[in-house]
Amino acid sequence: MLRYPYFCRMYKECLSCWLASGIPNLGVWPKRIHTTAEKYGEYEAQEQTDQTQAQELHRSQDRDFETMAKLHIPVMVDEVVHCLSPQKGQIFLDMTFGSGGHTKAILQKESDIVLYALDRDPTAYALAEHLSELYPKQIRAVLGQFSQAEALLTKAGVQPGTFDGVLMDLGCSSMQLDTPERGFSLRKDGPLDMRMDGGRYPDMPTAADVVNALDQPALASILRTYGEEKHARKIASAIVQARSIYPITRTQQLASIVAGCIGESKVFWRCPKA
Repeated sequence: MLRYPYFCRMYKECLSCWLASGIPNLGVWPKRIHTTAEKYGEYEAQEQTDQTQAQELHRSQDRDFETMAKLHIPVMVDEVVHCLSPQKGQIFLDMTFGSGGHTKAILQKESDIVLYALDRDPTAYALAEHLSELYPKQIRAVLGQFSQAEALLTKAGVQPGTFDGVLMDLGCSSMQLDTPERGFSLRKDGPLDMRMDGGRYPDMPTAADVVNALDQPALASILRTYGEEKHARKIASAIVQARSIYPITRTQQLASIVAGCIGESKVFWRCPKA
């Protein structure tokens, strides 16, 4: 059964893991696994461009931030705040800032802290920048991936052992799932993208690249390993057959292919109607 929450996760893992290891038919994709020193040179120019674009987004969409922040309701907020138990003068790291729900709850509990807000999504970074204007002494917005965190934080002057607590709320957010253009959702049709970084790395493959290029065993392995899909072979076979007739480029196109081989109710059983 292709469960909705796993739909985005399997491709997120696929893009960051399978393609990085050199799957055939997709060319050579860089692994981006470097030492801290090597990372500086690799992304410094890109980081400056990304931050400029995010700042432009921030200026142009200032009135929309409150609406965007409400798109995702953070889970277990009380439990997270209780577990971290923020105290005056402490320093925290939110590695999955998203729309800032957990971060704001932590600040409401104790405002005299410093909190580094990391996210790879440029939209989330823009939200973090906006929040940093409201809490200039508390919030430090950071744009980047988990693999870049060490270099980014070192560059920001953070020393080992600095943090009193680290938060990670893994997975896709409603902010991403409810935006058809991002290509994560089955609810509305959109391009089969699913890149967590948006367009920051245009050379990195999209989900469409994956489903149209990987062979059947590789697709089945991804579905089984990352999606816990018991019909993995059947779905992979249907994808390969369908793409031999026409490229798979849309989210609902892929969903229809899957529904055609295992039944629509099994695909959309947890997906609210638009």
